[in-house]
Amino acid sequence: MKINVMKEFKVQSSKFRVFFALFALCFSFLADVHASPDSWMKVADEIEKALNASIGAFENGKKNEAMETVADAYFGVFEGEKANMEIAVRRFINLKKSSELEKGFADLRKAIKEGIKPADFRKQTEGLIEAVKAAAKELDRKGVKVSSEF
Repeated sequence: MKINVMKEFKVQSSKFRVFFALFALCFSFLADVHASPDSWMKVADEIEKALNASIGAFENGKKNEAMETVADAYFGVFEGEKANMEIAVRRFINLKKSSELEKGFADLRKAIKEGIKPADFRKQTEGLIEAVKAAAKELDRKGVKVSSEF
């Protein structure tokens, strides 16, 4: 009797795992399709949102959180797999602009470490946001599609 119950439990457990895996797979496809931006300005908006969060964190004395949100903006969005703006800027604008933007993110992290004044951090961050938006506008103007296949 115990063996039959255990076999039945294993079968039901296996069916549940298969169902859950298929459900998760379907949901991940929907999430990727839905979350994928269709213009570089939307990518720039995501970067701006993260960088504005870093300003708020820094102004509230949360240096670690500010550092993390700058890293999220850089690694998660600017160099993220869904769009990879860094490669698009390098390929369709120029290497110099790509390097300038990358340096902008690095300079923000450096400024946090060095204890820059909050007002100066805000100004520096807003300058980077403007530069990212200008690059996004140029990519959109050139008709470069947002793609993870660069």
